[in-house]
Amino acid sequence: MPKMHFNRLHLNVTENQRKDVFIIDGIRSEASAGFNDYSYKIVDVTTYENYIKGYLIKYDPYGRGEVLDESTGTVKRGGTVNNIVGKAFFIINTAEMIIAFEEIKNLISKTMFERMFINLFKINHQGKAFEFFISTISEKYSFIEKVRNLHNINRVSIMLVPSNPNNADLWRDTDERMQENRITKYKEVQESSTNEGIIIDEETIAKMAMSEDGYGVATAQGKDEEGNPMTITTTSKRQEITQVLPENIERGSFQEIINYLSRTFERIKSRTNHQE
Repeated sequence: MPKMHFNRLHLNVTENQRKDVFIIDGIRSEASAGFNDYSYKIVDVTTYENYIKGYLIKYDPYGRGEVLDESTGTVKRGGTVNNIVGKAFFIINTAEMIIAFEEIKNLISKTMFERMFINLFKINHQGKAFEFFISTISEKYSFIEKVRNLHNINRVSIMLVPSNPNNADLWRDTDERMQENRITKYKEVQESSTNEGIIIDEETIAKMAMSEDGYGVATAQGKDEEGNPMTITTTSKRQEITQVLPENIERGSFQEIINYLSRTFERIKSRTNHQE
């Protein structure tokens, strides 16, 4: 059964244009892109309310496969042109700017999906000024728990981007400061040469939480309980939010897919719902 990986979409548009429309236009075009002798394309795109679904396909544009010649009992070159070798399902919640997509083992890795999806999106909007990328959402807040168990922390690095569309109480001050000062990317490095290491204060915790909610990346270096050097990061696959999507649900109606994945979408959404 396909496992869906939940990630943040980040889109900064300089034009006065709705982001949901800009996203649809970036997906629905006829663009294709090549990589290592294969081509990639976004197909079967449909919309329903605040959701978009479709497939990223990997195909052979040259027909380089092999076929059996039954008359001679031999194999010869001559595969089917544009034969699809991989097909990864995706669904986007444009209201929350969340994308969930399938990883096809040995064919379309998570890294390759992100790379080609972004590349195709940029080709579709070629000539326009915008910024677009995808970032991981971690289980809440597994990275922070690991940091608190780390000893003698000698280095912490944090990269953040402003939230879209909502922020969380824990890191609201950080996010609002970035928004007010028109900061599009924030980087911070803390280092310590002392034996005790860095003290992780509440401000740093807030920034780490923001990165775990999908608005950046955080890394910490220190030692484990046995004194061994250890580096942890929010990009670890073991911390990613995923959900299995049964094939019969994927083949069902758009509404059935939304209903099945809604619990995970809502769980992510609740992390940026204010409590006041």
